[in-house]
Amino acid sequence: MFSWKLAASEKDGSIAAEPELITSRLLPMLFEEFADRDRLVVLDVGPGSRGTVDFFAQYNARIHFVDLFSCDLLINPPDEIDVEDAYESITRYLQLPADLTFDVCFFWDALHRVDLTVLRGLSLALNPYIDRRTLGYGFGTLYAHAFEHSRYSIWDQDRLVVRPAESQGKFYAHSQQQLSENFASLPIQRATLLRQGRLELLLGLG
Repeated sequence: MFSWKLAASEKDGSIAAEPELITSRLLPMLFEEFADRDRLVVLDVGPGSRGTVDFFAQYNARIHFVDLFSCDLLINPPDEIDVEDAYESITRYLQLPADLTFDVCFFWDALHRVDLTVLRGLSLALNPYIDRRTLGYGFGTLYAHAFEHSRYSIWDQDRLVVRPAESQGKFYAHSQQQLSENFASLPIQRATLLRQGRLELLLGLG
């Protein structure tokens, strides 16, 4: 089962050019955790991709694509916002069914596209859908200018297809400690340093 909330660029077929195939160190570890599970419930906060859909066809998977990058809090961040308002705004945007528990959440660049207040709101909004078996995956940055906003899709269990996004937004250089403190629903389990100050992140409570 696939649930989509696509960005306008995905709806009209305009896809960013120059895809890059990159090898992941942490994706194989993530998928090892799911080898014995009969069914997967997946959250992808990107705009959705056919490659990811095709990859999960080998699993009994229910995927929810919710394009967080189209949320007003990321497109037009307010000058000031408190955690409660961020939580309520994100909860309304996500519109997730009440009976879900995610096995894995793919955050891509999203954790570094919001400030720490909104990050805490996102953590609270996702907390009802997370338990000790839930894992998260994404990318971080040690420097706000380290990389541009990208589109991601899963190629196989250790490779991703990365495309530059059509539009760029602000990045926040959160430290690993800041991420773990402000995104308590899924703190960092492992992090690997990539080129140009990028971090590959595996998240989870276990």
